[in-house]
Amino acid sequence: MLRHYFEKVINALEKFSYPTLKSRPLTLIHEIPILRTEKYWNKLGRGEIYATKCIRCNTIYYPPQIDCISCLTSQHMKWIKLSNEGIIETFTQVHLKPQGFTNCEYNYIIGIARVPEGVKVMGWFLNTNVKDVYIGMHVKILGKITSDNFHLIIFEPYKGKPLNKK
Repeated sequence: MLRHYFEKVINALEKFSYPTLKSRPLTLIHEIPILRTEKYWNKLGRGEIYATKCIRCNTIYYPPQIDCISCLTSQHMKWIKLSNEGIIETFTQVHLKPQGFTNCEYNYIIGIARVPEGVKVMGWFLNTNVKDVYIGMHVKILGKITSDNFHLIIFEPYKGKPLNKK
């Protein structure tokens, strides 16, 4: 019933054109609570990537979740270390930087890699030419803290043996 009301309101508003003014860009900075995921952030700063796994239903969560959405409990969750290598499934070079990244002096490359545990991890390629990145590429995955104190996941071209898939 409420949905029907809102649909009517939206349809009515779409028929009219109202004058508007553009706002100035806004910056929102807030503290992100990490009490229940602090292990993830601490390990990421030491170069390790962690996920959570429900030992009841074997579901792996990345980014880590403290509660299993299948079992509806946090009692069966444990931390697991993810492999430090993956396979690139997609990537892009960012030319138009979003707010918060405008201080980057170069167009950066971000990608998504699947790790042997089956989850996907998003990360950045640093000091890598976009022409050298491709889907199916093996990458080494590292966590780090930047000089301005932000956590980052880095992808580097992997020069070792092929992945051991689980």
